[in-house]
Amino acid sequence: MPTSLHHLSEPVLHALNSVTEDEEAARFLLDAESSRRLLLLRAILDAAADADDVRRAWQLLEAAERADPAAFRTVLLDPQVGVWAASLLRRLSRPDPAATSGEPPLRVELGFLGQLAAAVFIAAGVDFSACVPVRDGRVFLPGLGRATVGGAPWGTAEVWGHDGAVRVAAGDVTVTLPDDTENDGPGWEGQRWLRAEHAGMALTLTLDDLGPYAPVPALTTSGRLSSAQFASWQRWFARMWTVLVDDHTVSARALAAGLRSVVPVPRGERLRARAASSSDAFGCLLLSEPDEDEDVLPAQLGIAVLHEFRHTLLNGLIFLTPVFEECDELLYAPWRDDPRPLGGLVHGAYAFSGVACYWRTRGVEGLAGFEYALWRSAVRTVLGTLREHRALTQLGHTLIAGLHEQTAGWHAEPVGVREQRLADLATVHHRATWRAHHLHVPAAHAKELAEAWYAGRPADVVTRHPEPTLRADPQACRLDTLALLARLSLVAPGEFDTLRAAEDPARKVPGVVPADLALVDGDAATAVKLYSEELNAPGARPAAWAGLGLALTECGERAAGNALTEHPELALAIGHVLPTPPDPVLLAHWLAE
Repeated sequence: MPTSLHHLSEPVLHALNSVTEDEEAARFLLDAESSRRLLLLRAILDAAADADDVRRAWQLLEAAERADPAAFRTVLLDPQVGVWAASLLRRLSRPDPAATSGEPPLRVELGFLGQLAAAVFIAAGVDFSACVPVRDGRVFLPGLGRATVGGAPWGTAEVWGHDGAVRVAAGDVTVTLPDDTENDGPGWEGQRWLRAEHAGMALTLTLDDLGPYAPVPALTTSGRLSSAQFASWQRWFARMWTVLVDDHTVSARALAAGLRSVVPVPRGERLRARAASSSDAFGCLLLSEPDEDEDVLPAQLGIAVLHEFRHTLLNGLIFLTPVFEECDELLYAPWRDDPRPLGGLVHGAYAFSGVACYWRTRGVEGLAGFEYALWRSAVRTVLGTLREHRALTQLGHTLIAGLHEQTAGWHAEPVGVREQRLADLATVHHRATWRAHHLHVPAAHAKELAEAWYAGRPADVVTRHPEPTLRADPQACRLDTLALLARLSLVAPGEFDTLRAAEDPARKVPGVVPADLALVDGDAATAVKLYSEELNAPGARPAAWAGLGLALTECGERAAGNALTEHPELALAIGHVLPTPPDPVLLAHWLAE
């Protein structure tokens, strides 16, 4: 199983250092990933070479590669193989790799080598016989499907092929694979494929609802989809592909070259789709069912796919050469509720520069105009943080400088007035709410400010202003509330109006309060009143200070509004010290003075 040397040429590096995606760069990274997988397999063999069953499985895998090298590469690049290999190698690196709570026996994980070999032999149409482990009564064959044989949770089964017929047997149960393994049969669930074609360009990738290895363990997957659910995914991808081929042709070619699979996850909250990717699973996307807003569904699904694909590309580059050094610093990211490490910020800058580029081509009004204005601002903020960061490597500085150069001119480009206002609201609200949750004013300073307020002295008598400390608040969530409401007002105005009329809108859209709806709708006076009422009552959300600041600004009280949006942590800290809640509007004016 020979690996190859991969030289990161200037043309490939230039193609990767871009706000768009490139077919040749995707193919280069896929080749590099193939070699990385081979190295992982070799490391697994070296770590477990004293096990007879591992040596036998390795010999079988070598025979499978000789039988059909192309089939071997296809199976090797299945994202399930990447997740299995990386997680197993981490396990073998532990002082004691024996199974802990929730882990399969080590022999079951090592036995996956036999499942790889069987999958290659089946694809090659070559006679073979292999002993493989049973996992919870099932045998998974990567890229093909899953046989249910029952019996002991961690038993063994035999897979063999003869004269074109393939069977999986354990005990008294034998499952015969259908001629077309994509089809289901007695005891067999076939691996189904999403296929789309438009204007001579085709996209083909697996819809992985069978694989035993979770690319992102924290994200619950949907499990096996019904035929109707699969048909919906097929329809969504076909519509998305038309949009990508027609309007984003270069990116579509890169996707066709590099995408391998989609793992479905349950639908998220309204207009809060779930999407993720994993560095262990090149070309794999985890996606939730999209909101079925017919006019914008194809474009929204397209950007979800491109966004996660850009993470895959950057992961592939980082495997070849470092972009940043490890550091302990946590930073603000306009797309996250929590403080992020440097690597997360670099990944976000790379992914969201592509997101902004995508929406830039789709118009200046409606959803496209809003998304473009929102994400170009987010990218500018983060690139400003990263440009001179000491922990970036030389390549990292080149990457960030390139993204800055390509995006710098975007901020002078006009979008619709309404769309720009909504993007500004969402941008300022997110950052201010993030500060309110995660930045903590030193106790002595908060006390000094509270005493000055209580005594009726001006705020400027407190001349010492120490920097707040960053302490992540695990309760911070849904900091994107204003962005969500902006999207809803643009794509479903009737639904927005119904929500605004609701007494308790959070029952329909978690995290939303009437004040937020009034602010987005342009009724700033009502928003000031509602935010003030919330802040005068116990248990007010930190986000209410950010919302009040924006509402005051829209009412013309800019200095008071800025005091709350720029430093909401001060108002929050003062309120915590005082025995009763202060009048929030008066406090905002006091801080502004």
